[in-house]
Amino acid sequence: MRFRSFSFAAASILVLAVCTISISSRGTASAADSPVPRLPWLHEGLVLTYTWYAAVAPGNGSYYEEDDHGDMILHSTGQRYSRSTQTGTSGSGWTQITVTCIEGDKVVLESSSYANAGSLGKNAPVPQGTSSSVAALMDPGDYWMDPAKLASLHTAPAEHVLVTRVAWKAGDNTVDGIRVQVLNGSSYSDHIYDAKTGLCVHVASSSRGAPPKLVGPGDFGRGDTTITRNDFVASRDVTIPWANEPTPDWVASIRALHYRGSITSHGPLPTVPNTLTLDMEATARGRNWAQFSATSTQRTQGAPEIPPSKSELASGRSEFDGLWAGPAALAQLRQGQVLDEDPVTKMRTVVSRVDDSTVVIAAANAAGEIDNQYDKRTGILLASGFYNVLSMQQRTLKLQSRE
Repeated sequence: MRFRSFSFAAASILVLAVCTISISSRGTASAADSPVPRLPWLHEGLVLTYTWYAAVAPGNGSYYEEDDHGDMILHSTGQRYSRSTQTGTSGSGWTQITVTCIEGDKVVLESSSYANAGSLGKNAPVPQGTSSSVAALMDPGDYWMDPAKLASLHTAPAEHVLVTRVAWKAGDNTVDGIRVQVLNGSSYSDHIYDAKTGLCVHVASSSRGAPPKLVGPGDFGRGDTTITRNDFVASRDVTIPWANEPTPDWVASIRALHYRGSITSHGPLPTVPNTLTLDMEATARGRNWAQFSATSTQRTQGAPEIPPSKSELASGRSEFDGLWAGPAALAQLRQGQVLDEDPVTKMRTVVSRVDDSTVVIAAANAAGEIDNQYDKRTGILLASGFYNVLSMQQRTLKLQSRE
């Protein structure tokens, strides 16, 4: 299990007291009237925020395991590796998971990544892109698990699985947690779930790469080890104007969407003629969600051709930057209207432009901006733009055709 990352449309694209994990909940809904009775805190529009950290430890030839305090220990020597250890390449930031649709036994999730670029003088979280997926409602991987299933887990030596009860320090409080550690060859993973709510409050991993093809002086010829860590920090609700509006009829019959665009440099490098493409084919759908197989390409004049990138995309009814918005809600939006403000990422979502036929919704902070243009009549996503201060490039995509 791993936190996912994918740049939506190839371009775009708290608060919580952690004691027994009191999660943001709409109204006073009980388990009886919750969309997920065994997870009464779970609902569409819920945003879960995690920190992320990743580092590469060069050529140690072994994997790391976590101790009871979350520090990594090199398995072969016992050497400790904490997040203050600056070895190889490292980075950190935030990941936000938005529940965009719950339907039957499935949940549609959007994952947005932000980088911490404070060392570069960029004080606002830098938007990196989004991914989206359809997952099993009761166990979507890194984010939560049915408490009943959690309680049934047990250590399985033959499968290299260790399950223990742990008092885990989360923020200023301690969580009664269930810890699941898995060792698989040269990789290691650690998940800690709140025993009462099922929410995952901590994820860590260690994986060793292949040995280098070229070995220099002093190099042992061993593969680098990648270390990752994610910690839950907050939850909140986001209100989507069209969340309760019927999904547009065309979503049920759409077979493919084709977007085309380009990259424009706003930095010292000149803009070179280039093209971006995104081709999406529908693979599954429900009443209020749709899943697509996506192929994206980037071609720059004078540069070697980059192989196409393939991924899965999904859209649900409760998100600002999905493939559609509700036409009735779009008709009511006013230019300059503030739709959302996130206290962690500082992203402010506003209606940036309204005309007779389209609405543009922009999410921005001091480090980047994501723009999405929707057709007022059908609600379909017509265009998407993405910019951040690290790349200093404006990426745009426009709908070319649909099938």
